Amino acid sequence: METYTVIKKGVNISHCLPIPQKFADMDLEITIKPVRKGSDCRKKIEMLLEKNKHITPFKLISDPIKWQKEIRSEW
Repeated sequence: METYTVIKKGVNISHCLPIPQKFADMDLEITIKPVRKGSDCRKKIEMLLEKNKHITPFKLISDPIKWQKEIRSEW
């Protein structure tokens, strides 16, 4: 993600941003970057599941309860 940084006097940007008076004569660093959209994790997971629906990782587990106990005993 690209970001841009500019240094401006507070009085130069006070017309578009509310700047506290104590910052009016100071150089201020302003960083501009795109806003991240809301998390699209669900869409990514759905896409991955759809793309890999032929994969059945738990197919070989004949006794799920026994398998869970074995996995947990490793901790």
